[in-house]
Amino acid sequence: MSGTVGDDMVDLARELPLFGAVARVARRAVRRHAALPPLPEAQVQVLRAVEANPGIGTGAVAERLQLVPNTVSTIVGELVQAGLLSRERAAGDRRVGRLSLTPAAEDALRLWGAARDEVISAALRRLDDADRRAIAQALPAMRRLLALLDVDEPGQDTSRSGTTTGQPAAGSRTTTDSTP
Repeated sequence: MSGTVGDDMVDLARELPLFGAVARVARRAVRRHAALPPLPEAQVQVLRAVEANPGIGTGAVAERLQLVPNTVSTIVGELVQAGLLSRERAAGDRRVGRLSLTPAAEDALRLWGAARDEVISAALRRLDDADRRAIAQALPAMRRLLALLDVDEPGQDTSRSGTTTGQPAAGSRTTTDSTP
């Protein structure tokens, strides 16, 4: 890295796309290993949001994933049509739809999760101990960075997105949210 602190931060910032590449390659490896039909990333994110919050509404999913509500509504419709989500109207307000995973979605997410664990664990085992420790030690800092990047304005309080402890706040996005 360069000699000044500012240059070091710029150099480090330029390396962040590496994390996106790791996530994309990991998803492809999991899909190959599990031989499951691929779902678009946005659909996986919606399924994970519903899995974490059964009965959540479309608007809340959109807010949680920071997507436009009509985009999420379209995705939800596709997942309902595919038999992966069910949508039931709330008894008190028929305009409100509550989402839940179908047994097919639960099975698929369980299979993808098991395949993810197997594929990623196998790759981690091929690293030496020092590399595995370095990755484990970097995780809290990466969570804090995610929380800082996930705020609306630079320097804004991060309490809605994450915590200073390195653990994601309830409802915040994590790296596993988008991994099948």
